Amino acid sequence: MPITTLSTGLGLDKPSDPTYGDVFFPAMESNIQKINDHTHNGTLGNINPTSTVSVSSGAWGSDLGGGTYKQTKTIPSEYTTTNCIMQVRRTSTASIVYPTIVILTSSTIDIYTNDNSAAYTIHFL
Repeated sequence: MPITTLSTGLGLDKPSDPTYGDVFFPAMESNIQKINDHTHNGTLGNINPTSTVSVSSGAWGSDLGGGTYKQTKTIPSEYTTTNCIMQVRRTSTASIVYPTIVILTSSTIDIYTNDNSAAYTIHFL
């Protein structure tokens, strides 16, 4: 069958020339399904965090000045600060927020907020 599987992470099928309907349409259907199922997490499935870290409202340090508070967190062992995406969500509403995060080492970060009553969940992708 004149099909070449491309080397992308999706493994899409590329019909070779000459291609007729009996080759082209099954390849197109397969490619559409692969694109539909792909999620950017290295496998097929939804874009879901594989690990989370809680940032509790009761653990903020003292005011650093100007109403700024900090917590130091260790990231999950399967990640380093250079091989993951961190998404922070307010725990009460699940809304995405953008606090300041400072990388300390390959496994620890500081997270800053101006609301020391807030609890967050850091999602690692």
